[in-house]
Amino acid sequence: MLVVANVLWSLNYATTKYAFGWWLPLAFSFSRFAVAGLLFSAVVLRREGSLRVSRSDVPLVVAAAAVGILGNQLTFTYAVDNTTAGNVALILGAAPAFAALFAMLAGHEHVRPRHWLALGVSIAGLGLVVQGGAGVAGAGYLGDLLAVGAALTWAAYSVMLRPLFGRYSAARISALMIIVGGTMLFPFSLTQLLSQDWSLPPLAWSAWVYSAIFPLLVTNLLYFRALRRIGAARATLYMYLQPFLGALFAAILLGEQITALQVAGGAVIVLGVSLGQLMPGATVRE
Repeated sequence: MLVVANVLWSLNYATTKYAFGWWLPLAFSFSRFAVAGLLFSAVVLRREGSLRVSRSDVPLVVAAAAVGILGNQLTFTYAVDNTTAGNVALILGAAPAFAALFAMLAGHEHVRPRHWLALGVSIAGLGLVVQGGAGVAGAGYLGDLLAVGAALTWAAYSVMLRPLFGRYSAARISALMIIVGGTMLFPFSLTQLLSQDWSLPPLAWSAWVYSAIFPLLVTNLLYFRALRRIGAARATLYMYLQPFLGALFAAILLGEQITALQVAGGAVIVLGVSLGQLMPGATVRE
């Protein structure tokens, strides 16, 4: 289940980049969240009977959705639009390293100085990816910078969700995030929704269907079911597949060029993330 989930997530970089040949970025993003939110809510309501959370948790739900859905989608969408899908996939591989830093700043974990080394290694890997893609057709520094923003927002979002996962099911929180975050995204998307030409070729609609259903609905159901069976530590190891699979799918499906320096940068990012995961010294205080 974890391999399938990570393959589906990885394929979304190339799928989204391909879709932007016909779709306006925010029209694509909001419409897929709207459909996925309805479907995910239906699944959770059938299984749990409710989407409600305690009134005291509402501010955290709203804040997490603002960072992890609104902020992340604005940065991710325009990152894909302004650089290569492969670069975005490799840069987002650094998100777990940033998440470890945010967990420390939030007081969830005590991190020893050695873990700063892990973060530094990951940041060095980001530099290699950006430099390696500098001469690649379709790559751009603006898109790369936005991809770093997407990694930062996703990392912050992951840390913000920790208290909620202790009180509610992962499926309920995921459904709420998609609904609340999608609602926040609507005002930013309205102009593009009105300007979007909806007479799209079948492959453009197919890309939208894939991006709406599989990365948002199917993968979450697979991932959290697997998480309950094998635990977070082992599940995290499978996330290392995403940067390289994302770049590989972009090369195969879109014909994007991947340089040796980009691959080296991706490997350095994964090394930094793995150092943060494997080196002793971090203690969870939750």
